[in-house]
This record gives sequence, structure tokens and C-alpha cells, in this order.
Amino acid sequence: MPFTPDAAKFLFENYLRNDKEWFKANKEIYDKEIITPMSELIVYLTPLMKQIDSRIECSPRCITRIYRDARLIRDGMFFKRDIWFSLRRPKDQLPNKAEFFFWISGEDFGWGLGYYNIPSQILDNVRALILNRDKTALEAIECYEAQDRFVLDGQQYKRDRYPNEPPQFKNWLNRRNLAVLYRSDDPAVLCAEDLYSRVYKDFESIAPIYPLFIRAEELGTADGSGNEVRK
Repeated sequence: MPFTPDAAKFLFENYLRNDKEWFKANKEIYDKEIITPMSELIVYLTPLMKQIDSRIECSPRCITRIYRDARLIRDGMFFKRDIWFSLRRPKDQLPNKAEFFFWISGEDFGWGLGYYNIPSQILDNVRALILNRDKTALEAIECYEAQDRFVLDGQQYKRDRYPNEPPQFKNWLNRRNLAVLYRSDDPAVLCAEDLYSRVYKDFESIAPIYPLFIRAEELGTADGSGNEVRK
């Protein structure tokens, strides 16, 4: 079943109420409007994900929990604003890996490819691949430049650190994080009958970016492991 307007409405109301008992009483709505369509979308995307990388994990377990980590709560808010899933390789030693993701909140929704918080050494590796004109880097940038649906996300440095590089390379080199994403607040898009196929086609179109991230991860870190080097 596709998403309905009740999905965003539920997340918005649940966050504002911040009431565990209300959530328990309305959990059937949560399961029907959010968990079920997200699970179906994961199943729909699985053949493509396995085609891109057989090591990508695809399961309803990839959907985040709605409850925030109690150890991190400082503001008294028990629930997350948005729910998402991340399709990626097992974490192993590297805590953050490149992922195909989809999210929905009370305000917006979207999907994309990249990192929530890229390890610094992996970001350095991406930059090195771009500066060395590695094939994976050139193909990733070419793929991004050839489309106009996704935007490159990630905070940019205030000062240009690579003044001699072409603009399309600077766009990647001067960022603190890397993700290409599509974002919308149009309920007609979220609730469309063809949403699953739209996400599928979008992920297929940006798949050439994925090898750049995997190449950077496989290069490892300065200590020769998959762990970020501690200074």
C-alpha cells in the first residue's frame, strides 16, 4: 500500500504530543501508515540494491525506531521527528557507511545516497580520489552533473580550499559531509501510486555515485583498519 496523508499527520501529532501512552494507543496507525509502506518499499528496492552491491542489507530491520535513544535525551522529547531506513553494507569496523536512504517526517520526506556523518578519513579519501582523477570519482561527478533532480548536501567550508579546481570538483571537495538527496513537501508525490517505482528509478540513476564512496571506504584509514584514526 502507498503512503497516505495520515503518515505525515501522525508523525507531526505524535511528536507534538510527546506522549508514550498516546503512541501506544495509536500504534496501529503508525504500523499501517508508516511501517507497512516503508517495509514494502524496501522489498521493492531489494533486487536493485543487490544488483548494485550484493552486500547491501535490505530488511524491515533497516527502519529506524521511533523512540529516541534514552541516553541522549536532554530535552524531554521521547520521539523522533522523522522515520527513515538506511540500506547499506554491514557496519563491521566502520560505524558510518554509504547508504541509500528514505525518510518521512511531519514536514517533508525524501530519499538519496550518501552519509549522515561521514568519517573524516573517508572524506579525505574521497577528496584524494577526486584530486587524483580516479575513475570512480570522475564517473560519480559526471553522474551528478548530468541530472537536475538531486542536490549535493553537506555543509560547505566558508573559504574555498581548492581554488584551482574546476567548479564541479569544488562542489564536492569543499564540503564537510557528502550526500545527494531529493527532498519534497508535496503530499501528491508522497502518496502517488508510482512512488515506489519513482524511488527505484531515482536510486538506479544515482547508482554510479556509489562506487566512489565504496572505493573511499575500502582504502581504509591511516591506521590500516576500518576505524577512524583517533588523534
